[in-house]
Amino acid sequence: MTPRQCALVVDAGAGLREDTHRGLSVVPLLIMLGADEFLDDGRTERYPEFYRRLRDGEVPNTSTPSPGDYLEAFRRIPGLPLVCLTIPSRWSGMFATAMLAADLLAQEEGSQRVTVVETPTAAVGFALICRFAASLCDAGLPAATVVQRVREACSDVCMYGVLSTLTYVARSGRINAVLAGISNSLHVRPVFRVIGEDTGRVALTRTSDGALKALEKVAAEQLNGEPQWLLVFHADAPDEAAALRERLTSVAIVERSELVALAPISGAYTGPGAIGFAAIPMRDTLAA
Repeated sequence: MTPRQCALVVDAGAGLREDTHRGLSVVPLLIMLGADEFLDDGRTERYPEFYRRLRDGEVPNTSTPSPGDYLEAFRRIPGLPLVCLTIPSRWSGMFATAMLAADLLAQEEGSQRVTVVETPTAAVGFALICRFAASLCDAGLPAATVVQRVREACSDVCMYGVLSTLTYVARSGRINAVLAGISNSLHVRPVFRVIGEDTGRVALTRTSDGALKALEKVAAEQLNGEPQWLLVFHADAPDEAAALRERLTSVAIVERSELVALAPISGAYTGPGAIGFAAIPMRDTLAA
């Protein structure tokens, strides 16, 4: 077994369960559902409960973890250099909070052992980058090499998805509520992309089958014939996601794939029923 030279810290939005023996520490995320607290610590078996409550009309409110939350996650893996990944600062305060916690740990221990990396993506794009980083740490690479290869992967990761409704993203203020109501009344499902800082609509569809066809078409056109590492995601829609995974493998060269539930921190904005995929080309320079 290759000796571990560094460990990884991510937040629960990565959809990974903490395993400090494997060098993985997870910062929990707190979401308010009405007057109740829903704590996401990366255990995906609780995700269906979260989406059920959204379907029942409960309104989620997300918050940024405290510096203390990050500091505790850093302390749970003593001794090793740590690589901490966050989503972009334009979408969350996690990067700034993690940086503060890294400085607090350095003051506490007398040396800096945390490198915080602000990735350019979120949701399942972020989850895929975190899995890639974990594979590099598992391979025994030093922290500096892990950071370099993560940055290379960040330039290539892409994410495409389709929403079941615009209701939840309208609540976030990212689109006009009137437009969302019109879209919902027409039963239109928007297909979107997230590639670095570029976000936008790819297509519109009305049916589940149309959504699957649209995502299949995107994969055929955009994945460039290279072997891919895929994460196929769903927000409480496992059957649709399984069908999407099958379609993607028929039009793309898939070297690795995984079917994952969308973490509540992202599902709070997409709402139940969202499906899609994130992809990274499996080039030699990105291999562990």
